[in-house]
This record gives sequence, structure tokens and C-alpha cells, in this order.
Amino acid sequence: MILACLAHLGRAAIFFMAICAFFLSLSQHVEADTKTVVTKYGPIIGFNQEDISIFRGIPYAAPPVGELRFAPPQDPGAFTEPFEAKDYGKICYQVPDGNALLGSIKGTPQSEDCLTLNIWAPKGAKPGDKLPVFFYIHGGGFGIGTGSGVLINGSNLAKRDIIVVTINYRLGGLGFLATDQTLKLYGTTGNWGILDQIKALEWVRDNIEAFGGDPAKVTIGGESAGSMSVSSLLVSPLIKDKGLFRGAIMQSGTFGAYYNWPNNLSFGDLTLALNQGALIMAILRAKDDAEGLMILRAADPEFISNVTQFNFDFSKFVPFSLTPVFDGHTLPEDPFSVVLKGDYNKVNVLIGYNGNEGSLFIPNGSDLESSKNLLALTAGQNVTNKYWDRFPPDGQNTELDRCRDLTGFVMILAGAKRFADLHSRHSQVYFYNYSYATLLFKAGNYGAFHSSELPLIFGHPELMGYQTEYEYRLGEDMQTRWVNFIKNGDPNVGDEAPTKVHWPVYDPENMQIMDFGDEVISIGLPRAEDLDFMAELLYGPIQGEK
Repeated sequence: MILACLAHLGRAAIFFMAICAFFLSLSQHVEADTKTVVTKYGPIIGFNQEDISIFRGIPYAAPPVGELRFAPPQDPGAFTEPFEAKDYGKICYQVPDGNALLGSIKGTPQSEDCLTLNIWAPKGAKPGDKLPVFFYIHGGGFGIGTGSGVLINGSNLAKRDIIVVTINYRLGGLGFLATDQTLKLYGTTGNWGILDQIKALEWVRDNIEAFGGDPAKVTIGGESAGSMSVSSLLVSPLIKDKGLFRGAIMQSGTFGAYYNWPNNLSFGDLTLALNQGALIMAILRAKDDAEGLMILRAADPEFISNVTQFNFDFSKFVPFSLTPVFDGHTLPEDPFSVVLKGDYNKVNVLIGYNGNEGSLFIPNGSDLESSKNLLALTAGQNVTNKYWDRFPPDGQNTELDRCRDLTGFVMILAGAKRFADLHSRHSQVYFYNYSYATLLFKAGNYGAFHSSELPLIFGHPELMGYQTEYEYRLGEDMQTRWVNFIKNGDPNVGDEAPTKVHWPVYDPENMQIMDFGDEVISIGLPRAEDLDFMAELLYGPIQGEK
């Protein structure tokens, strides 16, 4: 779910997109000296660029085609000759949205053979260096995006003596279609993309030392659907206590969104997801049985991608925008209950969201009644009625503004607050709010919109028009704290951030967080009572407390 709002920002957006398309095309053709590492699967040849070694398009799993479509990913085969890792792999099937920042501009080659990863490492990194690793999962609503998006290029982070890994994982119907037949075969269904992420983590565990990394110092991170994925990996029974990561960064998303996902009618529920799968199979005139699975596996992948497309505009209904499923195998049936009990991967977490999350999903000019109807359908009429009672339009907020506010609560904010409250009982939590907005974003009534913090953290501020001295300083401050967390599990330990403001550990009793806005300060969590109110409406009271 990244940066679709640029499509609504007029000429400035066109300018930014042109720049990004240029950088994307440039990044595909780089002449430089090479670097070879030897992995479990054979030699891999990357290239050096300034102070960084780069390896692109490395397969971490066998192509998920034929009988491996709608199946858990399998190990890749050994290389018969050194693997040339100079170009990004093909992106997973998706509906091209023309977004260069997402790496999915029209014309970008798509394939089911897309389970690849990319690595950025300091140029001199070698086995035995034991460098910390940042394993990053891209966003895009589980329907679009790729690990090769220019906005998440890891070069600038790698200059800070860490290794950055980005991945592709199956998207849309190919990544999250649930069927009863696959449930019978594998004990899991509808979570193929999450299983891909686990497979990629296992590849990192087995191979990252060859690049100078330490498999015991992996921090997983992501934004939007990537952040939701991170929270899913935290609670997945498949990797509980396996030590695949030691920390987690969650930017704008938790599994709480699955309960009330706009444009989708499964809400993480296995039964509803199976019903959706059966409907999609019916389009192919197939039943949800062994023969039907054969038909589904033989279907045109572009057809499956198109019928399950993702739509950024949450004022418009799309019935088959698929998400992960609480199947009791890959994901627990009640993730919040698992976190409450402490029966999961209890690692330190850096978590937060942006001040105007909903402005991306209810763009300017959206139809008010359509937006209200879709929110009532997904969040539930009872939730929306109580929301409107508590937050009626006023002199500063129109009805459409309130729809955006509710979208932010449902998708991101309420889930983040609930997760932080429960997780803080077991491990350290560092909570933030990103409230900064450029003059352009303010003028467009977008504010600190969903994903607008990413270019600062990855060190590419120019890709979203950040250009003032303060904006560069803000980016330096945030990037320093993120890297400190990746290296040490604490954003305060390591290099000193420019503002020198201490980031307190989050405690539900006092709820102190960091606010990255017109200044960087430690404050009490804004709208804490409203967040608790919405969390209880969406998820119910915390068990044993009310």
C-alpha cells in the first residue's frame, strides 16, 4: 500500500514519478567491478557500487509453478554455474499500477518465477564480520509491490555497516487464495505469501554469513502490508522459538487489519476465505476438490492476478482483494490472544504509524456515501455508528475527513495500540508517531500520509520531494534510530541521533512515545483514549481485564 496518493497530487506527482522511473531504469544497468560469494547453493556474482556490494534477484525458493502453485515453497536447486546477481528478478504477478516507487511500473516483467531476494552489504564485508541484518518486507496491500522498489533501495542503509535484504513474495490470488483442497493437503491455506517470507528468512539464516552477516542478528521490518507481515511472523506457530530474527520493526500495520480489511470479505476468517476461494474457482467452472485444484493450477496466472486485484481507493469496493488467513497453522486462530498469553516470538519491537494514515485510502474527491457504506460493511455497522456518535463532523473535520480518520483507526492505529499494550508485557516496545508533512502534502490535504516516512528512513528523501535542511536532518535522525535498533535492539544505543532526544520504552501506564514532526520530541501518545475506544470496538476488551 505505498504511495498511491502521488497519483492524486497532480503535476508534482508526475514530476516525482518521472524521477523515480529514471532511477529505476538506471539501477537496472550498472557497470562496475564484481564481487563473488559462495553460498549453500553455489557461487553468486554481484557487483560493487561505490562503498556497497549489491546482489540482485537471488532465488530463495523453487519457482512456485505447476504443483507448487498454491503450495508451501520449496528449496531452490543448486546452481550448475555461478549465478549472476546483477539484475533484479521479475516481479510477482500483480496489476501494474504505474508506480515506479513500488517497482511495478507498467511494462516491468512479471512472472510466477519471482521468489527472489536482493542484498546490499558494505563493500568490504566478508564471512566472519557478523554484521547485523535488516530483512525488509515491502508493502502494497498484499496485491502489488516488489523488493526492487527504488524507495526501499538498501544502499544508504548498508553504508551504516548493516546488511539489507529485500524480498519478493507471492501476491494477490497467487499468494493468498484459500481453498479447502490445499487445506487438506498441507494443513494450511491462504497464506502462501507468508510462507514465502518464512522461506526467505530460512535462506538468510543459511546463507547470510557468506555476505558478512550474522544469522543471529536479524531484524525483520516492513511498512503497511510488510508491517502486517512482520506481526504475522511474530505470532506464526511455524517459526516460534526458531531464532530466525531477534527484533522487529513495524511501520503502519499489524495483523489487526485482517479483522476489518476494506475491500475484502474474509477478514482473516478461514471459513469466509474458503468461501471466497470457492467463488473464484467457480469462475473457472471448477469445484473445490482435487480436480478443481488441478484446473486452478493450470489457469493463466494473469487471470488469477486480475480477478483478485488490489485497489488503493478504499471508497470503492473490490470483493477479492485477498489477505492472510487465520488458519491455525501458519497463523494462529486468534493472534491477539497469543500475544496476551506470551506464546510467540517475544522480541523487542519498534512500532508506530503516521499522523494521517487514512488520507491515502480516501483520496480527495471520493464519493462520501460510497466511502461510508464501505466502512460500514468492513468495520461493521455497530462500529461505524459508535464512531460517528463519538466523532461527528465539526468545524475542522468534514464527513469525508472523518471517513479518513475511521479508515486510519480500522486499518492501522487501533491495532498498533492494542499490539503495543499487549507486547509490552513481554518485551521492550519503542512506539512512534510520524506527524511531519511537507508544504505540498499539507496543501493537498494529505498531511503525514501512509508511507510518507519511508524515503527518510531509507535515505532517499528526494524521491518524495523532501528538500529543506530540516527535512534532511529529520531523515538523519530517524535513520540513525532505526539503525541503532537494528544493531542493538534499542534506538538509543549506538550512534547519537542529531536531536539527542531519548526515546523511552513504551509503557501502557504512561504511554510515552517519540513524535517525529515539526520537531523531534518525546510526548504522551496522542488520542490514547480514542485509540482504546476504537480497539475495544474492533477487537473487544482485553481478556481478563473487563
